[in-house]
Amino acid sequence: QPKATLASSTEPSPQRQMAEDEGLRRRGAPNESSERASRASSPKTTAQRAVAYKPDIRVRLTVLRDWWSVFRSRYMDSVFWITCFALACQFAVVTYRNVGPVQPEVETPKAYAKAAGKAVEEAAKAAAALRVGDAALACLNYPGGWMWPLAVAALVTYLLRRKSTVYLLDFSLFEPPEEWKKSQAELVQLMNNIGRSMKSYEEPDLEFMAKVLGNSGTGDATAWPPGILQCEDPTKQQDQTMVAARHEAETVICSTLQRLFESTGLKPKQVDFLIINCSLFSPTPSLCAMASNRFGLRSNCRTFNLSGQGCSASLLSVDLAAELLQNNPCSLAVVVSTELITQSLYHGHEKAFLLQNTLFRCGGAAVALTNKASLIGRAKYRLRHLVRTQITDDESYSAVFQCEDGSGATGVRLSKKIVEVAGNAMKVNLTQLGPLVLPLSEQLRVVWSLLRRSPKRYLPSFKAAIDHFCIHAGGRAVLDGIEKNLKLDPDDMLPSRTVLRERGNTSSSSIWYELRYIEEHANIRRGHKVMQLGFGSGFKCNSAVWSRCR
Repeated sequence: QPKATLASSTEPSPQRQMAEDEGLRRRGAPNESSERASRASSPKTTAQRAVAYKPDIRVRLTVLRDWWSVFRSRYMDSVFWITCFALACQFAVVTYRNVGPVQPEVETPKAYAKAAGKAVEEAAKAAAALRVGDAALACLNYPGGWMWPLAVAALVTYLLRRKSTVYLLDFSLFEPPEEWKKSQAELVQLMNNIGRSMKSYEEPDLEFMAKVLGNSGTGDATAWPPGILQCEDPTKQQDQTMVAARHEAETVICSTLQRLFESTGLKPKQVDFLIINCSLFSPTPSLCAMASNRFGLRSNCRTFNLSGQGCSASLLSVDLAAELLQNNPCSLAVVVSTELITQSLYHGHEKAFLLQNTLFRCGGAAVALTNKASLIGRAKYRLRHLVRTQITDDESYSAVFQCEDGSGATGVRLSKKIVEVAGNAMKVNLTQLGPLVLPLSEQLRVVWSLLRRSPKRYLPSFKAAIDHFCIHAGGRAVLDGIEKNLKLDPDDMLPSRTVLRERGNTSSSSIWYELRYIEEHANIRRGHKVMQLGFGSGFKCNSAVWSRCR
């Protein structure tokens, strides 16, 4: 009984506890109730912590690091050469003051030449008698000179500008057989046969696809794989087997690689890295294993098979190859970009899925990238910049989405807002690319418009820095939006529109067909800059800037 009485006497009353909590709250000290509330409100899972993340100083440091990367990649070369020029001028001043002017006894050209020769001979004798180290120290310690700071600055800028450069040796394209090419009328009849044989398409579906096909901007000679074209015979169904899909893969990938090896003179055994990107078809063994088996690549050749990256996968693969080459000097990388559509035809009734049947076509490209000194002289292009952008909001993520429709048919769903999503991704990407390529005058105009807080901000013209444009031929509406937003001329969009008309949307390889069109029809010269811009599911926007070497 005494213990119970003692315990009850030591416990604070509710009024006293509330008063203490109020005093602690006013003083800013934590109490038990606030700690319990904070623990209850704090996220427990990784996903909750990621959603509740608030930016702090680390974000600002990341911005500073980005600006440093821009300065290093674009201006460090200029700083290095300016420092070297100043160092050479200082050295000339020191030499002139030590040697003195050449003054002959008789002022005639012959006498001047004789005196100059004598001065050079004396300087050579003095240099031979003086050690190189002592001469360098004498120059650096010259009173009033700026040799030491300039020498240190030249050394630092030289180390900072050192980066393994990646060159594009050459590229080849897939040229489909004539029997693969079909006109729009033949494609409409083909879809009609598929709908009847497989009991999939109805009359409204066929009318919708015919309407979209007529407005798509594609021409009358786009390529389709044999697995789909066999439905030209009304008695046959579409071949969606793995055998048919592998036949398309071998035809596109192996023929493109064969063309690349023949045009460059390279041997398959010389390849150090092989990267193949195909979004929808990813078999086992992989496509890289198929190519390695076909051409007998080395056993230590490192291969990478990329899938699900959409139409921007080619520049993504180039970025991966560039990272590998920069960390492995004197190497050769081959990138193959394609899209295999034998198994990707949609057999349902929803319009968002039927769009893919009217846009995508067969195509492929193989690109040889290197940093070997023995091959640089033969290279066509030098990779200047490559910027990758991934937009992570829900609308962008679901803009291009492979899934089943309400009836269970599998296909790729294209959002109605895909043009808006692509424009937003391009805006973010070009905002990162602009400081790397735009001239200083355009950048100052952008900064001035931001400082004025004008409601209509200045949009820089990339034509001031880029000579040729390779915009992914994703569709006529996408190309119209890009032409308007980037303030491009019809001639700038001609490669993209021509490729869309002649080949359709060949996915990630379209930018290489456009580059070949520029080489054949545009007056591209050494030093010209070419920008490639690709969009893909996720949603991604990737851009690369190349400079012509020869």
